[in-house]
Amino acid sequence: MQIDLKEPVPPPGDGEPVPPPPAEEVPPPAEEVPPPAEEVPPPAEEEVPPPAEEEVPPPAEEEVPPPAEEEVPPPGEEEAPPPAEGEAEAPPGEGEEAPPAENPVPPAQTPDEIKAQVQAGIAGSNLSAEDKAKVQKSLDDVLKILNDGGASAEQKAQAAAIATGLGEALRLSKDEGTSKADQERYAKLAVGLSEAMQKANDPNLPIDEQDAYYEVFLDLNDILAGLTAENLTPADKIYYSKWADLLLGGLLAVQQPGTAPTEPEDKKKVQEQLKKNSAALKTYQNPQASDDERAAAKQTLDEQAAAATSDKYQELVTELKRLKAPQACLDVVQNRTQQAGWPDGSLWGLTDKSCAATVKAGAADTNSDWSALFSCVTTQAFSTCTARIPE
Repeated sequence: MQIDLKEPVPPPGDGEPVPPPPAEEVPPPAEEVPPPAEEVPPPAEEEVPPPAEEEVPPPAEEEVPPPAEEEVPPPGEEEAPPPAEGEAEAPPGEGEEAPPAENPVPPAQTPDEIKAQVQAGIAGSNLSAEDKAKVQKSLDDVLKILNDGGASAEQKAQAAAIATGLGEALRLSKDEGTSKADQERYAKLAVGLSEAMQKANDPNLPIDEQDAYYEVFLDLNDILAGLTAENLTPADKIYYSKWADLLLGGLLAVQQPGTAPTEPEDKKKVQEQLKKNSAALKTYQNPQASDDERAAAKQTLDEQAAAATSDKYQELVTELKRLKAPQACLDVVQNRTQQAGWPDGSLWGLTDKSCAATVKAGAADTNSDWSALFSCVTTQAFSTCTARIPE
């Protein structure tokens, strides 16, 4: 039986191919040794069965299969025979393509690259000079960590993540494909992240306040990650956007002069509410939370979102309108209610300077059921005035 010698056969492992011994002395094994007459290596002694007559297989012409396709793959398709000794291995691209790298990881940015990216975002943003300074201060703090030889790898990774969040928020705040409302939200996220980070590291604040700001900072980071996720659904976008607005509004209002509650107990009450909302948001996002935990968190979030539509809140708004409250007063009461809920958020709103004349007039109108509440808000901590709300 003639075998085409041009058919590719894997070369022997050592040395040049050697013709097999005569067929009558050592018959080729039927299953283990390919049949080519000239390129088959001599079988090892331990593998050669004794030349006993009873073990000699039938002639090769009958049972030796032709060069099977599964044993000798065509070149270039599945397996290529290894190069012979001294023969250079063909580099990828000559005859076949090299497989693509699996899950390529983008190279980490250097501190200088991070600085240039975020500073470009700051310069190109519509932020006020004051807000730009806040974001720049956060960037400076991040760069100190990234350039600190004594900082741990974990600290540097966290700092780089903060810088990435700032840069992404600033970029989206100017993205032409982003709606105006979303652009404003991303700009507020950049400022809010900066303020929360600075407050969380302010040695002049009590430890519990620093911790509260740190939690808000983490939540804002999570919200930004959610809003920029590739698989963001419309429902998720509404959810994250709503809570970004509420957390940002609460954060800014609690710490800014002129809007922060003046009485310590009031400030504590508002911060506790914001912390409760943050915890509920975190639980609702957590895929490992139980169904009961997620249900309780959702109830908290739904109640907070619905605070400005409650019957009692609407009655208060009706009374404010009767007293001819300016739109600025109505807006701030609504915002505070959305941020800190009913009734604490609403009463907090009444202490705003835009409502001062309206509240004074309401307190003087003793014929109104709301007079006692207005009087209490002007003289006491608003968190102690809930009992004065008309039934």
